[in-house]
Amino acid sequence: MTTPFEPPFDDSPIDPNPQYSSPPPWAGHSLAPGAPAPPPPGYPGPSGTSWYDDRPAGISAAGVLAYVDAGLLILAGLLLLVGASAIDSWNNAFGSHNNSITAELAADGLINMVSAGLQIAGGIMIAARSERGRLLLTVGGGLCIAAGLYWVLRVHDVGVLIWAIVFVTLPIVALSLAWSATAGDWLRGKSPP
Repeated sequence: MTTPFEPPFDDSPIDPNPQYSSPPPWAGHSLAPGAPAPPPPGYPGPSGTSWYDDRPAGISAAGVLAYVDAGLLILAGLLLLVGASAIDSWNNAFGSHNNSITAELAADGLINMVSAGLQIAGGIMIAARSERGRLLLTVGGGLCIAAGLYWVLRVHDVGVLIWAIVFVTLPIVALSLAWSATAGDWLRGKSPP
């Protein structure tokens, strides 16, 4: 028995797939006939796609190469700074006043750290679709390339040449990927072909 405040009981079956003549109100736009309804805002599409999925592989590769080079630069920078400190302690212990090597190693260590920081920031920003990230990546990579050339010209040793090639090759490849036409189009908001 129902009370005057309750609606009458309806025991007819409920259609789990009702046919709508218009899209549901949460869709916010009209749909093509037969097209599936989009998900509510804030949820990925049916295939899990997002605007990051059209990111060119060169952008991701440039970021990874920047991170690897930055890690190597941080290690080398720390070694240079420790070496500068050790040479300074040696000079003080034996009364030498020649601090040019100490200053050179400290300056090179700081340049490595700055280059590493710029490459890390550039790698993060370029992955977030920022053209400024490409600029930071370029400045950091340029510092690394300049430091590598400096060491090749300063120290004439095969070991230094091999390490300089390793340090310089990574930013060269990363910058060539970051400055490709496909990467530039993507950073400007265009979808690559």
